[in-house]
Amino acid sequence: MSCEIKQGVRYRMPVPFGPAPGPRQHPEGRMWTKEETGRMEAEWMKVSYLTDEARLANLLPPGFSLRGAPIVSVSCAWFDKLYWLAGRGYGILSIDFPVTYRGKTETLEGTFCPVIWEGAPDAIMTGREELGFPKMFANIPRISRDSEGNASSHASWLDFRFCDVALSGLVEEANPAKNLPGSGGGAQLYFKYMPRTSPGGREGADVAYVTTAAPPAGSGGSSDNIKFADFEFRRWTGKGTVAWHAATFQQLPLAAHVVNVLADLEVIEYIDAELVAFSGPGIGISVDAMRRVEPA
Repeated sequence: MSCEIKQGVRYRMPVPFGPAPGPRQHPEGRMWTKEETGRMEAEWMKVSYLTDEARLANLLPPGFSLRGAPIVSVSCAWFDKLYWLAGRGYGILSIDFPVTYRGKTETLEGTFCPVIWEGAPDAIMTGREELGFPKMFANIPRISRDSEGNASSHASWLDFRFCDVALSGLVEEANPAKNLPGSGGGAQLYFKYMPRTSPGGREGADVAYVTTAAPPAGSGGSSDNIKFADFEFRRWTGKGTVAWHAATFQQLPLAAHVVNVLADLEVIEYIDAELVAFSGPGIGISVDAMRRVEPA
C-alpha cells in the first residue's frame, strides 16, 4: 500500500510523510484559524533610491517593463512571535521596484521583487515552493535601534557581510496610515521558476510564471491577507542609506552573482526612508491568496 496524496491540501518534499505544515497549513492538514495564530510583531525598515534605468531593466523577466522612475526600495525586517514557527521569528532583506507586467489575459501594475533573503530555512522552503518567492538564505539580526533616532540591520552569509541598511533622524508620525512599506504600489509581483530535472538542464523549466496576491481583474474580490483594522501601527520617517558589498565566489559561492548586480546599481539619489512597527493577528501574514498569472 502506497502513501495517499490527497487533493486540496499542501505538500512539499518529502511528500511520503503527509501534508506539510507551514504558514498556510496547520500540522493537521487544514488552514490555521485566526484564534490559533495569536498575535505577531514586526519591525520593518525601508530605504528607497533612484538608480540607473538601463541597469535596473536588466533584472526584468519576460513580460515586464519598468513603470515610472527607476526607484529601488530595500527593505530589512524582523518578524517575531510567528504561530507557524511555534512563537519564533526571523529576519528578511528584500528589494522591489515599480513595474508593469503584461500576461496573456491581464496587465498588472505594481512592484517586482527579484530577490528575498531570509534567516530561517523553513520560511525559504515554504515561500519558494508554495508562493514562488525568490528566497535565499542569509544571517539577518534583529533591527538595532537607539534613543537618538537611529536604526540599522545587515545581512551576511557565514563571515561575509554583503548588505548594510541604516536609518537616522527618525521622527515618529502622529497618526500613521495603516499600511506596510511598499504596500501602496499596486500588485506585488514575483517570478516563480523551477527547473526541470534533466541532464545538463537542457529541458529548461518545469515552472516559469509570475505570481501575485492581487485579485484577477473584474473578480470583484480582494485577496488581501492583512486586515489593517486589526493591526496596530507606529511609523517613523527619516534619512536612510544602503550599502551593498561586492563579493568574490569564495566569499559568496551561490550568491555573489546576485549581490554584485545589486552593488552595481548606482545610488543616484535617496528618495525616502521609514521604519514601521506593527502587530496584529498572526494569520494576517499567511499570504494564502497567492495565484499564478497566465504568461503571454
